[in-house]
Amino acid sequence: MKTVKDILDQKGREVFTIESSATVLDAIRLLADKGIGALVVVRDGDPIGLFSERDYTCKVVLTGRRSESTPVEDIMSRELVAVGPDTPVDECMALMTEKRIRHLPVLDGGKLVGLVSIGDIVKDIISQQQVVIEQLERYVYYS
Repeated sequence: MKTVKDILDQKGREVFTIESSATVLDAIRLLADKGIGALVVVRDGDPIGLFSERDYTCKVVLTGRRSESTPVEDIMSRELVAVGPDTPVDECMALMTEKRIRHLPVLDGGKLVGLVSIGDIVKDIISQQQVVIEQLERYVYYS
């Protein structure tokens, strides 16, 4: 059974974070610069929330707030749903579906060690299914 650790071993463990006191504009610039969809929000190095493109759209653009003066902390998603490195991939998919979220910080002993996205999870599941299909095709072909 594949785990979050397996995904992180393939994609890498680099996680982009932003301090809770930074402005939304700083966060959006970082998202654009890195070509990513979410940042883990930290305070004194500890993860306290998540900031995503969705947060920006729904909580800044649609409410008329100013990106230049709004702290990330004011609009971040506060319910930090996280997983551990040993969490099975299918459990991540179920959790993301149930909570309607697209990113899961990976914590190991309370320390941020990675971030997986719905794209990472779907890519992994498709890869696993492809292996099963190939095995079945070989079985049918050689039977």
